[in-house]
Amino acid sequence: MMKNKFFRPKEYFRPRTVDEAISLLAKYGDKAKPIAGGTDLLVEKPPDVEYLMDIASLPMDYIKNSGEGIEIGALSTIRSIEASSLFKEGAYRILAEAAHDFGHATVKNMATVGGNVCSAVPSSDFSPVLLALDAKAKVVGPAGERTVPLEEFFVDVRKTVLKSDELLVEFQVAKPPAHTGTAFYKLGRTSVDIALVNVATRITLGRNEVCEDVRIALGAVAPTPIRARRAEKLLKGKRIDNALIEEASQTASEETKPISDIRSSADYRREVSKVLVKRALQKALKRAKEG
Repeated sequence: MMKNKFFRPKEYFRPRTVDEAISLLAKYGDKAKPIAGGTDLLVEKPPDVEYLMDIASLPMDYIKNSGEGIEIGALSTIRSIEASSLFKEGAYRILAEAAHDFGHATVKNMATVGGNVCSAVPSSDFSPVLLALDAKAKVVGPAGERTVPLEEFFVDVRKTVLKSDELLVEFQVAKPPAHTGTAFYKLGRTSVDIALVNVATRITLGRNEVCEDVRIALGAVAPTPIRARRAEKLLKGKRIDNALIEEASQTASEETKPISDIRSSADYRREVSKVLVKRALQKALKRAKEG
């Protein structure tokens, strides 16, 4: 007979330091889960979790300009990202745009960027954005610190490279080159719903407005956020025009591996991917030319 499982954690911890949090994770392993905003964990209610570890008071809520780029603490709320003066213009504005489209104000005030990424759900809004920005994740565990490129961070649906005794503490985003434009687009069933498809793009122009570098990242169209590498290859080293954007958008949609579920069909997600990639590339190109 199948045994019913309920979300009934045995204990609640509130570590005062990152080291204390790591020690607790090392002790309880997969049965312990960090919680900050709780907007994902307390909805999902995983029955195997026996210990909740409240990390909301740890010193990981910050957004700093290091001179070489931006450092974003994992406990930064979506609202703080939306409101940050560092993300009002230039290539970083894509972060504020994703935050703006994230959901209700109440959720934005609670949810954290680290929680959104670590949930590793395909529809995460900040995962494709940080992928497009070539972000790195700073991770701390008993063995010390390590830095993981975000494109290596995701393993499968709700699975990342984080070990059970490791904690994500920071995202690092290098300063983009001049003449770099970015854009984010998302489609949900409502204006505050999770994404049916989301897209983040980044274009850097060189001499004669030739595409020097490009990123096309998509969410909710595969088990993990993906880069449309074949589409990127079409654009790199060329002067981008509308015909090339059309071709790249079609190619990007063909690189997706969506599923059909109660929110959307796979065919619809594939078609929407083409439309959103086209719009995001057009906007990123326009911004790169202006910058």
